[in-house]
Amino acid sequence: MIQSDSEYICPDRLRNHVILVTGSTAGLGAAMAERFAREGAKVVITGRSAERGRDMQHKLEGLGADALFVAMDVAKEDQVEAAVGAAVERFGKLTGLVNNAAWIQDRNDGPLTEISAETWRKLISVDLDGVFYASKYGLKAIARAGGGAVVNMSSTGGIRGQVSSHCYGACKGAIQSLTLQMATYYSRYNIRTNCLIVGPVDTGEGRLRAIVDDPVKGRKLRHQYMGRVGQPHEVAAAAAFLMSPDASFINGCLLPVENGGTIRSHTAHGAIDMANVGPPTNDWVALAE
Repeated sequence: MIQSDSEYICPDRLRNHVILVTGSTAGLGAAMAERFAREGAKVVITGRSAERGRDMQHKLEGLGADALFVAMDVAKEDQVEAAVGAAVERFGKLTGLVNNAAWIQDRNDGPLTEISAETWRKLISVDLDGVFYASKYGLKAIARAGGGAVVNMSSTGGIRGQVSSHCYGACKGAIQSLTLQMATYYSRYNIRTNCLIVGPVDTGEGRLRAIVDDPVKGRKLRHQYMGRVGQPHEVAAAAAFLMSPDASFINGCLLPVENGGTIRSHTAHGAIDMANVGPPTNDWVALAE
């Protein structure tokens, strides 16, 4: 059974934290921003859509949180620097950063030999340059505040081979490596850096929804990820934990949030009768039959 996020909220766990989330007007970014707000943090929402950003700010304020929306294209260094500055000006400090923004819709990625140079450069500018810009200015602000935490968002596509989306996978693999570099050096400034390796999550994004709804592709996808895709609040819960004092001794962690998909623990095979417990009946076991 999937538990709702409200059952596990820890009110005030993030009190006195100021967290900037890149790409947080929708999807996973919005889910994390809301989770942080519910746990007491002041939240800086960023994104290119002013309308969605204002709506998100009003939503968090309706929960009783302090929130600020700053219009920002993560691929533009001057806008990222200004957003960090706006956060510090409004709240007096910055203690947390989530590098979440990524190019999702219509990215035209594919096998390496089939990607145009334009697509390659555009993907790099958002998915990797954006992490560089936000970290460059965010880390300085967090250090001035006396320390804090960074959570980088990666994907299962960056840890194993895939037949398509080669540029996206390369970016996500680079983010995992960069997490380790950041964790090693910026621990000197009392900053922890960790990374979430996220599997398929149902944020309502069209391409994944089409796969999930397909009778053949959807069944294979659910098989690989223990019967289902993830929900945004499950990723947000992991991010809130890494941001919180509960993770104070965790630095340089690459944490999979993908139900075992990375290790392919649920490849199709039959199940045995274990300790007089009958084998489960579910979609991924049925595939082996």
